[in-house]
Amino acid sequence: MMNILMVNFPAEGHVNPTLGIVKAFADRGDHVHYITTEKFKERLEGVGAIVHLHTDLLRKASINPFTSSGMNAFINIHIQTALDILEITKRLSETINFDFVFYDKFCAGELVRDFLNIPSVSSSASFLMPEKEFINILGPDSFQPDENAERLLGQMKEKFAVLPKNMLQFMNNTGDLNIVYTSRYFQPDNELFGENYIFIGPSFPQRKTINHFPLDLLKDKKVLYISMGTVLDHVEQFFNTCIDAFSDFEGKVVIAAGEKADFTKIKQAPENFIISPYVPQLEVLNVSDVIVTHGGMNSVNEAIHYNVPLVVIPHDKDQPMVAQRLTELGAGYRLSKDNIDAHSLRKAVNEVLTNSEYKEAISQINDSFHMSGGPEKAIGVIDSFLKKA
Repeated sequence: MMNILMVNFPAEGHVNPTLGIVKAFADRGDHVHYITTEKFKERLEGVGAIVHLHTDLLRKASINPFTSSGMNAFINIHIQTALDILEITKRLSETINFDFVFYDKFCAGELVRDFLNIPSVSSSASFLMPEKEFINILGPDSFQPDENAERLLGQMKEKFAVLPKNMLQFMNNTGDLNIVYTSRYFQPDNELFGENYIFIGPSFPQRKTINHFPLDLLKDKKVLYISMGTVLDHVEQFFNTCIDAFSDFEGKVVIAAGEKADFTKIKQAPENFIISPYVPQLEVLNVSDVIVTHGGMNSVNEAIHYNVPLVVIPHDKDQPMVAQRLTELGAGYRLSKDNIDAHSLRKAVNEVLTNSEYKEAISQINDSFHMSGGPEKAIGVIDSFLKKA
């Protein structure tokens, strides 16, 4: 029986991929202590984690990653969150001897590892990319700490005697061992990543949550699901375009609007629409015929799992890379976010609905997921690693 500390970035696309591994560890009797925010408490406890909460600085933040001020705000959130996580880690370590720390590529993982001086396992919720390419995406000037960041880093050094080697570390943590929630087949340029990168595919354990979404209205209907993730701002105009595009869709159109959407700016939709701040995504995908998505890895993996063809409208971060890979494999139809109108949306959705090649390509990716071994493979590799550590 092990004591495992898990640290993550408090966002859907980072927490959800870890649920399968948490459940696998907990089911065999290990104690999984998971540091996160209130938003994820219920679902993590539902798979067996012992949850420790820190303040959620990300949930209501409005960040534009394409500006220096936006990136500075993002870095400051990372540093303050790291301080909160280190404080909880310090308190827990006074009574618990952790066997290893498991952390996401985003957030405070390496700092926690350095503070505890124990073996580490990182995990990647999206495609891997070389550090050089990562910097190219965000820009070389994106990682300069401002005055507030310098002050927070000073507090970190004084109180916990650890510091990041650079600001990029907050978005590119690595471990002694690295788990990747995709398959080698789906990973672009997979030959660049050696044996210490373990591709296990995504997993989707049943989530014990209560929701009041009217799933019964989707029964025996053609379903178009539209979700642009949980962190994009100013999505109302896009949703209005979707209403224009699919007002005569022969079936149900489900829009996951997210917490940040201003519903007063979304026009009145026809009766065939269901627009909700929260949508139980796995349950809706299970009955969907097509999804329009921003191309976040979490949503893409879930769509592939349910063999749902994709229309992808990438915005930032890893999304263009995901969209490109789907296009290369013939599994998705890509649209530019700068050229969206009702006609282009209708054309794209009709293409993936009527062309069976999209579903065939998705099925091939899904097969590669199933052959990757899942959480059980990860646990076996981690156990072997710890015996040698």
